[in-house]
Amino acid sequence: MKENNFGNIISKLRKEKGIAQKDLANELCISDKAVSRWETGKSYPDLEMIFQMSKYFGIPFNDLLKLRMEDKNQDDDVVQEIIREFTELNKKSKKKLKITLVVSLVIIVFLTAVIIFTGSYNRFRVYRVSVENDQFLISYGSYIETRIKDSLQINSLNIKGVNITDEDKIAIDLYYIENGKEQIIQSYSSLDNIYFTNNQSYNDKTDLSKYMEDLYLRVKITDVKGQVSEYNTKLDFTLDFSNNKIFYKDEDKEVLNIKIDINLTSEEIKNILLKNGFEEDNDRYLIKKTKTEEITYFNSLNLIIYAFEENNLKYKYEYNLNTNKLKINITNDKKDIIEDYSYDLEARKVEKCQVGECKNYQDAVTRIYKKVLYLLSE
Repeated sequence: MKENNFGNIISKLRKEKGIAQKDLANELCISDKAVSRWETGKSYPDLEMIFQMSKYFGIPFNDLLKLRMEDKNQDDDVVQEIIREFTELNKKSKKKLKITLVVSLVIIVFLTAVIIFTGSYNRFRVYRVSVENDQFLISYGSYIETRIKDSLQINSLNIKGVNITDEDKIAIDLYYIENGKEQIIQSYSSLDNIYFTNNQSYNDKTDLSKYMEDLYLRVKITDVKGQVSEYNTKLDFTLDFSNNKIFYKDEDKEVLNIKIDINLTSEEIKNILLKNGFEEDNDRYLIKKTKTEEITYFNSLNLIIYAFEENNLKYKYEYNLNTNKLKINITNDKKDIIEDYSYDLEARKVEKCQVGECKNYQDAVTRIYKKVLYLLSE
């Protein structure tokens, strides 16, 4: 039986919050039986409910959606019912009837597959929304585009160098430019509540995908003295997923199998990193950091450290370019060690498993590769 990864994660997140299935059900306005069925793998939530859970648990929607799709228990219920009925009839029918039913089933399955494929092919897209310029930093946002409903959510919006107090008034506009004119889509009064769906628009043009190249965010801050500061930025969209393929490769496993062979001097590494957003703090190391993560390269040790926080856990990955080994350390908010071990990328095996199950090395290798090592492997 295939492991119910999605249900296990939902159960784990719920228990970390210290709530019962009934409490989670109340938060999502559903029955506790539905939550139980999710956690046991008997059923799965729909797209809207996955989105609501990502907001409630404070985790990226893209990660939760990808985990849901990996469980591959998504066969169409109608087709499954036809198959079950055919199995029962097949035991009682004669040879001629069997052939007729087989042919009918094949036709039904084929037509159903054609309808589903043509109706959904390339109709579901997930974009990552991020901005980093002189004024703005948006480390995480997502835009989901479907045939029926589009949703935009922006988290972790920061205005660089601006200290916003509780007494300041905030006015935010989401707008696009059409024919040189500004068209406001939706307005907000908090940096923490920038969320948009089709039925919220001020005008009848609700398909944001048509305006992605000219979509902007404006923030006005009025202080206690009545002084107004205005900041504008264009939103950047990066396609993370589109259902435009019949078969998908597990990119994380592909990264894990890549032979990372970096034959660069520390000076060459330093120059590459400086060209890609790193800053030289002093003669000993270079650093690149945001509100939630920090990447440091130590020249003399030829060591890269990637540290970040996620779901109330602190992750620290130390990659030694000389030995091709990755040290993984995970702690909770009480500074208790959850995982502590080393992974040998050359031998592809876990070494020195001191604390925990030592099984998340695939995610560790994938993250540090996509964050920095790919720059040194090109």
